[in-house]
Amino acid sequence: MRRIKGVSVMGNPEVSVVAISSKEFDIYRMQEGLNKRGWSLNALQFPSSVHFCVTYCQTEAGVAERFVNDVETIAAELMKNPGQITSGAAAIYGTSQQIPDRSLVSEITALYLDKLYMTEVPAQSQSNGKA
Repeated sequence: MRRIKGVSVMGNPEVSVVAISSKEFDIYRMQEGLNKRGWSLNALQFPSSVHFCVTYCQTEAGVAERFVNDVETIAAELMKNPGQITSGAAAIYGTSQQIPDRSLVSEITALYLDKLYMTEVPAQSQSNGKA
């Protein structure tokens, strides 16, 4: 993966977790592309990067090659327009790390989760004359 244009492997992974970043394009766009192809990567911040964990499933024949090929294919596509504006979840995640007051991120996240799990009691129907 170190030979793929636009992709940087972070550090020298020695065990089962590998993180990648990019100085060329928004790495969260890479994450979205890989997730659409069935890979499960997690976003990291400071610096912007994504990581994946090698598990038993990834040790099957051909899986590593398929992953590297998918990274290479997506990187080549992203390099065609590296400055493209990011959208979707990648944009939200990437933008949140630019907020100088980190406590705001926690507050916004809490509000979002409150709304997500909020249950409202439906209003009773007035049409049958019953309250």
